[in-house]
Amino acid sequence: MIKNVNKKKFASNLAISFFFAAIFVLCYYFLLEDKIMPYVSLINTTAVRGEDIEIIAKYNIEAKRLIDYPSYGSKYATLEIPSINLTLPVYHGDNKKILRLGVGHYTGSYFPGENGSILYAAHNNAGLFHDLDKIKVGDIITIKATYGTFKYQMKEYKIVKETDLSAFPIQHDKELLMMYTCWPIDKGIAGHKKERYVVYAEKIGDEIEKE
Repeated sequence: MIKNVNKKKFASNLAISFFFAAIFVLCYYFLLEDKIMPYVSLINTTAVRGEDIEIIAKYNIEAKRLIDYPSYGSKYATLEIPSINLTLPVYHGDNKKILRLGVGHYTGSYFPGENGSILYAAHNNAGLFHDLDKIKVGDIITIKATYGTFKYQMKEYKIVKETDLSAFPIQHDKELLMMYTCWPIDKGIAGHKKERYVVYAEKIGDEIEKE
């Protein structure tokens, strides 16, 4: 009898623990994400560059590195893809709030001009990356940042599983622009998608704004 009581008590405590854990996850998801992500951003960006992070974007031409960085959540560039008549704002960070505004820049990747991989994401609804699958090999993609203009040429695309992190290589010695959205791109149809449409483009030129 005592063993049965202990088992019931254990099961009850376990159920209570799962309940409070679920409450915590929901609170984080809906209330704390936007507050916590700037600190995650700081850690991720430092891990990539090993440097201190400042607020305003300034570019060191010789080092090909930003001296200071845009604050989390701020718009620092405009993405232009003339072949699909697309012009969108680019923000530092990729949380839910940012992705409602435009293109999000994954904080664990490099910035334009830093000679490393850049990872951009946006929803596939109308007005954002709804025509990303219409970009063709050879098309030009321009990023007009606050510190200069950078041009890339589309090389290939892939349709990958959402869990396939190998599709987003963070290279440290070659500037590769990667842009992705949920796949399939069903305009007007909501719901979780298990695949991603990824566009890869290599840098072909830049025009740095000198101070």
